[in-house]
Amino acid sequence: MKRMLIVAAILLMGGEMAFAALTEADLAPEAIVRAVSAQPAANRAAYARQVLQAIGASPAADEAKTQALTSAARALITGAGADQGAAIISEIYNTVPLENLQGVADLLAANGFGQAENGFTDAQYDAFCANVVRTASSYIASSGTDSPAVRMSILAATFTKGSSDPERTRPQVIAALPAGYQTSAATYVAASEQGNRDVLAAATGVNEVAATPDDPDAGAIVPAPAPTVEAKTDYLEEGSPEPDAAPAEGEEGGVEAKVPLLARYATDVLGITLDTMADATYSWASGAPRPATLVGVPVVEEDSIDHLGAVDRWPGSPIPRPVLPSPSYGNQYID
Repeated sequence: MKRMLIVAAILLMGGEMAFAALTEADLAPEAIVRAVSAQPAANRAAYARQVLQAIGASPAADEAKTQALTSAARALITGAGADQGAAIISEIYNTVPLENLQGVADLLAANGFGQAENGFTDAQYDAFCANVVRTASSYIASSGTDSPAVRMSILAATFTKGSSDPERTRPQVIAALPAGYQTSAATYVAASEQGNRDVLAAATGVNEVAATPDDPDAGAIVPAPAPTVEAKTDYLEEGSPEPDAAPAEGEEGGVEAKVPLLARYATDVLGITLDTMADATYSWASGAPRPATLVGVPVVEEDSIDHLGAVDRWPGSPIPRPVLPSPSYGNQYID
């Protein structure tokens, strides 16, 4: 059966790169994961833009379009890989039509971007979200897209709704927005959190902001189960608890391993494990006992200013220590 052509070939990135035409089959989530993975890393954000533009331009009803955009967004993040996480999130909030963006954001906050499902502590989640909002809002502000203040506000609101304590996270993500947008964004963040579509529609000039539909991927994004003993043995630090044993032969091994949407990006891209992120919240000047992850690990302090040219730190601050992958964070062992 002949596939219906959704869009003609689109020239992107100043006409220097052309992608093939997209069809209905190409816009299925599984096909998006394969296609974006096959793109060179430098091309993945541009490919994501083409996918989102193609779905946004389709004649589908608002509910179906919002669902398709949400599934595509998750597939793009998954397929692009950890090193492209911020770029893909930036493109999602920059390109999804304003009529559908609030619905997509609601679904991502509930399934994909949440603090609990990604296993973040409060400090880890807030630091991660501020980093993503800072990167994405800078891109949105300079891209020439429509209603940038509303777009970056909806992004910030996505993370406040995914937080275990929105009152804690909200001021941090607003502060991560470009200075010229923070005042107006506070209003739009509140409207997005409360689902006030009238305020968002008036601010963007669209006729109507579509309602949030049922999640097309409900239950499909789950935390990855812990790896087996064999997979973890090489990473165990002295004093670490033994992991759960692997299922016996013939027993069920649980659900298929699925890495939480944000957690792999946080550990791989920021270059630190969750244990190291926790250590970063420790105040070296407080005199309090060092956190458990630092017990038995020598920390050398250097007061000489001669080293400032080689290491970006203040005199007296601890020299960074090598850290093994966290033995309790199973997602680090899933390729």
